Amino acid sequence: MPTLSPTQLLELHDKLRIEARRLYEDGLNPVDQNADWRQALTEARMMISEALRASDFLFDVSGALQQSGRHMLVFRFLMAPPVSQDQFKLICSDWPKSTEKTGAAVKAEKADIVTSTFQSWLALRLAPWLRTKRRPAMRELNSLLKAVAPLIASQRVATARRNRLAHIQEVSLIEKLESNGWQLLPTRTIDQQGALLPHQFMHKARFASGLTGRAEVDIALGLKEGVVLAMECKVTNDETNSVKRINDVLKKAEAWRSHWGNFVQPAALLEGVIKFGDVKRLLDGNVAVFWSHRLDLFEDWLTQRMS
Repeated sequence: MPTLSPTQLLELHDKLRIEARRLYEDGLNPVDQNADWRQALTEARMMISEALRASDFLFDVSGALQQSGRHMLVFRFLMAPPVSQDQFKLICSDWPKSTEKTGAAVKAEKADIVTSTFQSWLALRLAPWLRTKRRPAMRELNSLLKAVAPLIASQRVATARRNRLAHIQEVSLIEKLESNGWQLLPTRTIDQQGALLPHQFMHKARFASGLTGRAEVDIALGLKEGVVLAMECKVTNDETNSVKRINDVLKKAEAWRSHWGNFVQPAALLEGVIKFGDVKRLLDGNVAVFWSHRLDLFEDWLTQRMS
């Protein structure tokens, strides 16, 4: 990539951003969309089945949460009406919201409080066996699955598409690096300078950030003079999702730069629908920006850095 002024660089990335959006829109075909929907529906059914088993078919919701907070996603969709994470947090301030994402166990006292709130909002129509305190019939379980799985899947289908495209994105980058003579190393924690020599890289490495922090980086590349290029690969479905994904990149970049100083160069490989303001935020944060559909520009940048 030629040396550009800040204004020229922003104009170039705006052009590439528009191209990326157009390519994403062109890829919205019914075949792939249907495949994403089927995948999301299958995952939703599995999550519901796991939550039902863990909670002894909703007789022990607290016990399920003490195993894993991830089950709360299913329980929220069994409420009347189903509620978002933020909405449930409003009606149950004691709920440790982060446990739904991490899957961490909820402490017994908190789990009991969450269960009490859940039970008061539970749609008993979905679980009629609770009224008579009996084991559910198979037809009742099937009815619950048919009613709730599409609700969860509709929230997760965008994630299914993003994950599929992200896998393709990362594989394409790895293949490009290897074709240019870069050596893929086994994944490990990068916790000291010089862990990656020039022309070496790792996929999904743990990257030290602070005394105890270990943030995963999608691709870590060894540059000259001990510098590591820490690249996050981000696919976004829409401009709202763009804000969240770019926030993730900036948060990691700040942590890495605080720990490593000038020995780390944060970067983002972008694909999909990205807001212009989010690209500007990355550039203002000294994050190198590249695009999946123009890996040739990334190759040029690497050649310049390694020469």
